[in-house]
Amino acid sequence: DWWLDGTNELHQQEWSYDYIDSFVSRFTMENIKNNREGKSPYGRKPLLDLVNAFIKYKISNLNVAVIGSTSPWIEAILLNLQNKVTTVEYNVPESKYPNLNCVDYFKDFQKTEKKYDCIVTFSSIEHSGLGRYGDPLDPNGDIKTMEDIHGNLKDNGILVWGAPVGQDAVVWNVHRIYGKKRLPLMFNKFKELEWFGFDKQQLLNHTRLGDYPQPVIVLQKE
Repeated sequence: DWWLDGTNELHQQEWSYDYIDSFVSRFTMENIKNNREGKSPYGRKPLLDLVNAFIKYKISNLNVAVIGSTSPWIEAILLNLQNKVTTVEYNVPESKYPNLNCVDYFKDFQKTEKKYDCIVTFSSIEHSGLGRYGDPLDPNGDIKTMEDIHGNLKDNGILVWGAPVGQDAVVWNVHRIYGKKRLPLMFNKFKELEWFGFDKQQLLNHTRLGDYPQPVIVLQKE
């Protein structure tokens, strides 16, 4: 009883210089530290968890891909950390900003030979294969996305991952919630380095379907 069509959810199809720069100017380390970045899509806690993960694991001056992005707030943080950023989407925006490239997931990311130092996906992979964003229906679309991510990371590359964690569920067609059964399938080719913002066991023992926290988890390619 919860179905969404997100094929047109891009906030803006053309990511002009001024549009991207408006995010870059807001999502600076100083603004985030002092709570001056303005409204972010997921509130303040995930924003701080992501920034803390980027800083601790030295995600700076690297080639970084962002998987899934309706607006470029994560890209702005990464650009402010001097990274070269590639946004990977089903519905690809056009970027006209230095060091920010946008590519198609199926046409480009799946077939590329490029290897990234780091890949970031937050509140995105739980949708893969459910068709909400125009992607083909595939019950294992999220696991296949993790395989693509693994293949496109350099050896020992870092994956910064965020999605709902709690009791295993598919909330058709909106998202999945990852629990004790499916989360190990998602991470079976990665080493878990750190969970930011939440305690792993508390979330995995969480039983309320309507409440789905999204931790920031740092993983390393094995």
